[in-house]
Amino acid sequence: MKAAPASYPASIRRAAAVSAALIAVIVGYFSLVPPGEAPAPQISDKIRHFVAYAALAVPVAVWFGPGRLFAAMAATVLYGAGLEGAQALAGTGREGSLADAAANALGAVTGVLSVWMGARLLRR
Repeated sequence: MKAAPASYPASIRRAAAVSAALIAVIVGYFSLVPPGEAPAPQISDKIRHFVAYAALAVPVAVWFGPGRLFAAMAATVLYGAGLEGAQALAGTGREGSLADAAANALGAVTGVLSVWMGARLLRR
């Protein structure tokens, strides 16, 4: 039987929690502000969603720790789905989109898996 993976040091987890909270606020703001009020890079909307949620998932995965990567993935995916629902209800001129939610989820999965792969490589 394998030993449980070691957790990250408390200072790293605190820094990851703060980073995750800041990124979540920024993603939330840009997701709910009326279109045209926030600058956006001239790339595909789906790429922006993917990158934003991959960037959010990395500190969330570190904050949750190596034994809770599925929970980190679920939390990030649910945050993205919740924001897509909020866009549909907010009345700011934005629309919730299943394709955007899928790009969010794919980014979240990629971010968490990158933490998992990085941790595995460092343990070797």
